[in-house]
Amino acid sequence: MSSKIKVLQVIPKLGYGGAETGCYDLAHYLAENNCKSYLVTSGGDLIKFIDKKKVKLIKLPVHSKNPILIFFNFIILTFIILFCNISIIHARSRAPAWSCLFAARLTGRKFVTTFHGTYKFKNKIKKFYN
Repeated sequence: MSSKIKVLQVIPKLGYGGAETGCYDLAHYLAENNCKSYLVTSGGDLIKFIDKKKVKLIKLPVHSKNPILIFFNFIILTFIILFCNISIIHARSRAPAWSCLFAARLTGRKFVTTFHGTYKFKNKIKKFYN
């Protein structure tokens, strides 16, 4: 059994923003430093630059805030985590964070999130979601 750390990053779209380029850079950094790097996204312009020999790319509709798709993503992510023996799950947005949180709890894996802004709360449901 391999003791190599395996990191799964989940981001809605891989475009040219700060969070997206940070995700892209970290994915390649991990791969170049004796870690296995996995990236789940629904698409984006940076996909064509990913070195697919170093970073395993998986496309899922993780950009969606639809509760049915969030549940679908949770199921698929759980299988990915178990099949690839992921060590750490890193969610980079709110919608995919819910799928990742449930998958991490079910599989017992480490879970981290990052965000790049704060949100105003107009009601309790929005506050809970954020």
